[in-house]
Amino acid sequence: MMKYLEWNNIISAYFFNPDNAGKDIHLYLTKNDIIGLARQNFNEETEDEIWTDFINSIKRGIPGSNGNVIAKAKHAHSKNNLIGLKKADGTFATIDDVPVLYPPYISYLTFFVLPLIESIDNTNLRANNYYGRLNTFLQSNQINENIGTSDFSNNQINSLWEDLANWANIKKNGDLGLFNVVPFSNANWVYVGKVFSQCVLPPKFLNRLPELFESIGLVPDTFYDDKFLQEKIKNSRTDLIPKSTLDFLKKDDELSNSIIQTIQRQYKKWSGETHEEIEEGTITRKKRNYTVAPLFLQFKVNTNDEVISFSYRMYSSNDYPEDLKFSEHENLYEINGWSKTLPLEFKEGLELKDNFNKWLAKFPIRDVRLFVSAGTFQLSNDFWIETDFLSKTERMYLLCKNDKQGLVKEWGKTFGNGNFKQEDFEGLPDNYSLFWFRNPTQGLTEIPLLTLYTEKRIELVGGLKINFRTYSNEFLPEVEIINSDGNEKVYLQYKDTDEKIFLSKITSLNNRWLLPAKTAINTDFYIKVEDETFSGNTLAYNLVSSDNTAIKVDGSNLPKRDSFGRNVATDVEQFCLGSNIINPMMSSQRYISTYGSLFTSTFQETQPNISSAIFNNHNGNNLCNFLSLKSELTTEDFFKAFEFFYSKEFPEYQANTNYNLTKLKRASLNFYDFIGILDFDYETKKIILNPPQFIFIPAEKGRKVLLIGARDTALIEKIITTGPKYNLQVEITKQFSSNERLLLPDVITIRAFQQANDSYGENSIKTFANELNIKFTTDYYPQVALQDFSATITDYEETLQETNENDYDWARYIFNPDTLDFDKNETPTFDKSFSLVRYKLNEYTYEFKLWKNNKCYKVDMNWGRFIALKHFQKEVILFDNSSKKVAIPIATPLPRLLSEAIMLLSGKAPDFKEINGKKYRVYENVVGIFTQNLFRLKLGQTAINTTL
Repeated sequence: MMKYLEWNNIISAYFFNPDNAGKDIHLYLTKNDIIGLARQNFNEETEDEIWTDFINSIKRGIPGSNGNVIAKAKHAHSKNNLIGLKKADGTFATIDDVPVLYPPYISYLTFFVLPLIESIDNTNLRANNYYGRLNTFLQSNQINENIGTSDFSNNQINSLWEDLANWANIKKNGDLGLFNVVPFSNANWVYVGKVFSQCVLPPKFLNRLPELFESIGLVPDTFYDDKFLQEKIKNSRTDLIPKSTLDFLKKDDELSNSIIQTIQRQYKKWSGETHEEIEEGTITRKKRNYTVAPLFLQFKVNTNDEVISFSYRMYSSNDYPEDLKFSEHENLYEINGWSKTLPLEFKEGLELKDNFNKWLAKFPIRDVRLFVSAGTFQLSNDFWIETDFLSKTERMYLLCKNDKQGLVKEWGKTFGNGNFKQEDFEGLPDNYSLFWFRNPTQGLTEIPLLTLYTEKRIELVGGLKINFRTYSNEFLPEVEIINSDGNEKVYLQYKDTDEKIFLSKITSLNNRWLLPAKTAINTDFYIKVEDETFSGNTLAYNLVSSDNTAIKVDGSNLPKRDSFGRNVATDVEQFCLGSNIINPMMSSQRYISTYGSLFTSTFQETQPNISSAIFNNHNGNNLCNFLSLKSELTTEDFFKAFEFFYSKEFPEYQANTNYNLTKLKRASLNFYDFIGILDFDYETKKIILNPPQFIFIPAEKGRKVLLIGARDTALIEKIITTGPKYNLQVEITKQFSSNERLLLPDVITIRAFQQANDSYGENSIKTFANELNIKFTTDYYPQVALQDFSATITDYEETLQETNENDYDWARYIFNPDTLDFDKNETPTFDKSFSLVRYKLNEYTYEFKLWKNNKCYKVDMNWGRFIALKHFQKEVILFDNSSKKVAIPIATPLPRLLSEAIMLLSGKAPDFKEINGKKYRVYENVVGIFTQNLFRLKLGQTAINTTL
C-alpha cells in the first residue's frame, strides 16, 4: 500500500522533470497511465488492485485531511511551505515519512481531470457537463460524494492551479516544464474551464498534430491567423481530431479559443516532419512521410537602374539531407536552417519536390507579402526576404496583388511624412504592386498579416544556448523585444536584488540590446523594461561558464561496449568503456606486452629548454568547451553547436563554397568519437563525454603522453602553466589543414625527459597528472587493448541476427563495392542474394541491413562495409612501411574500436588525400602494431604495399 504523498511524488515526477524543461505541461493521465507509473512499486498486485490503492490514497489524502476530496485537495495545498525544504541534516522535509518534493496537491488536480478522460457509464451526459461526469466517476470508484460549484469556490480550488503555475514557471523557472493556467471569465467556466483546458487536447492528439497540419495543407514557419486555422481544422475530413475536441472547436467561446491557442503553439514548434508511428508488437517503427518546408520569396534591388530581381530560399529547422536535390539544384544548405539562393522565377503556389528524400518545398499563395533585410537572419544584406511580422522600427517592403492595392494605399495615409512610398521597379510580376515603408503607426485590420501587434515580448536571441534559458558566457545572446517601439529602457536585474543594470542598444537594429560583458555567471537574472510589464519578464535567465567543467565529467553514464562496439546491458567480465578496456588482455598490459618498447622506450631523452606552449582558442577548441559543459547531449545538440561555431570560424557566406555542411557535421562527430573525446552512439543518438585522461603514445625516446577525453580552456591553460614546474614540455599541435572545417580540437601531448631519480621522466608526469586531477593510465596501453579486444570480421558474421525485411518507405541506399559509396536505390526490388542497405529517416536516424542468401540481418554500418568488401574480394587498404602511414578509403571507415585504436596513436584525425582519383584518410604514426597482419586478421583485408 502506498501513501498519498508517494503517489503524488510519482505522478509529479512524470509531469515535471528536466526532460520537460521549457515544454508546456498538461495534467493529462489515463487510468492505465497511472497504473503503469506505479507498477514498479508493487509486486504481485493486479492492475485493479493498484488502481484501488490510488483511489484509496485520494480518499485518505495527507494525514489530518477531513471532508470531501475537494476539501482534502485544499488541505494538501496548505502544506505548500514544505516543498523542497531541507532539514538541518540536509534531508528533505517529510510528511508521513515521505519527502515533500513537489506541490502536494498535484495528484488531486490530475484526479479532477480524470472524469473527462475516462469513459463513464452515464451516456446521457453532455460533453461539457463537468459536475455530472465528476460525480458519476466518483460513484463508480466507490467515493460516495456529490460535488458542485460551491465546493470548488468554498475551497478556493483556483488558487491551486495558480500556485502550480507560480511553482513551475517562476520558482522552478520552467526547468521542469511550464504550466499555463487558462483564465476563464465566463461564470460557468471559472472553475471547470481549468479542468477542461487540461484534456481537450489529449497528448496522443498533440503528438499527431503534425499529421493534421500536413493533411490540411499547412506549411511550417508561416503566418496563419487564428480564424483561418480554426476554419481549416473544423472543415477537415480526418480521424486525427477527437470528436469532443471538434465539438468544442465548432463553438466560438473561451474554450475553443484556448484550444486554438494551444494548437497555434504546437504549430509554431512544427518542423515539417510528419512521420507516422507504427506499432509492431513491442517495437514502434516510424513510417516516413514527406518533410514539408516553406519557400520564402526574396529579391535584390538595383536602385540605380530601378530593377528588381526575385529568387527564393527554403527554410527548415530539420537537418537537410546531404543529397537533397530539387531538379538541377543541389548542395542546397547554407546556414542556420536557410538554403542557398534558389534562382527561380516568381510563381504563386510554386512547389519543389525531392521524391527520393521525400522533401517538399512549398511557396504558399498569398495576396500580401512583407519583406525585411535578410541581414536580420544573418544572411546577405544584399537581399530583402519575406517575413511574417510587421515591424514598428525596421524598414520594410510590401508586395501585394493589385486588387489589394487600394486598401494598402489607404493604409499608407496613416504613415508619417516620407515613411511610405510606392515603388515602380522593372521586373515586378504582372498584377503586383510594391511599397516601401517604415515606422507604421497602426495596422490594417482587413489584412491579418498587417496586424500591428502591441503586446511586447522579450526573447534572448543568438548566443550559445546550453539548455532552456541557460547560455554560455563566452558567446552572449542579445536581448530582443518583439514589437518594440525602439525607445524602451531595458535593464538586467539579478534575482533577489533591486539594482537595475541598464543595457546599451545595438545601433544597427532598433529592437536589440546587449548584455553587459561582465554579466555574473551561475546567477539568475531577469530582463525588464522600465515602466512596462510584459511576457518574458518573469523568466529568469542564467549564464554558465565551461571553465573547470571537464574535470567534473565522470563518465558514469558511458555505455559498456562489446568487442563489436555494440552496447551491452548485461554484466560482462571484459568490456570497452569510453576509450578504455576494462580487464584488458595480457597482451596489452605494460610489463607483458610485446609492444612495450614502442610506448615506453628504453632510450633516455635529454632535456632541452622547456618552452611555453601557445594555445589558440579557435572554434574547434571552443566546441570542446561546449561539449565539456554539456557532458551528455544528443546528435541534434552537437549539430546545432557545430553550426554555431562553424559560422563563427568561417563567416564568409556558405553560399559561395562547395562544402556540404551536413556531411561536415557528421564527419566531425565521428572523429570526436575516435580521437577519444566522447562516445557517440548513432542508434540511440546519444553522446557522452569521456573523462580527461593521459595515455602513452609511441615515442622513440623518453615518454610521451596524449590528453584524451573532455577538456576546457581553463584545464588546458592549467596544463600549460603546470607543465614547466615538472620539467615537462607541453606540445600543442593543430590538426591537418585538410580537416580545418571539421572543427576538431588541437592535439595536446606532454613530453618527459630524464631527470635525477626519475625513470625517463615518468614520475614527473604522474605528479603532474595528480596535481591536475587527471587520470594517467600507466598499467596498460589502451591502443593495443582496443585492437586486441576488437572482434574479427568472421566473429561478426557469425553473430548476425535476422531482422524484419520492411523498409518503411525510408530512403534506400545500396553499397557499391566499386565506388565504395552508397548509391540511391528506388527500384521495387534489389539483389537479395547479397546487398548492404542503408535506410535513412532523417539526418539523425539511420538503419543498416545486410541481405545475404535472401535473409535480412541487422548490421553495424562500419562492420557491414567490410563484410561487403570481403564478399566481393575487394582489397582497399594501402600501407607504407617506411613512412609508417596507412591509407583507408574515406567511404569505408574502420569499425569503432579499430578506428579509435589507430587514431589514439597520435591523437590526430587522419589527413584527407586524393590518391589515383580516389579519396582516402591517411593515418600517421602507425608503427608495426597496425601492419598488414592486423587488417588481414580483423577485417579480412590484405593491405596493399605502396608509397604514401
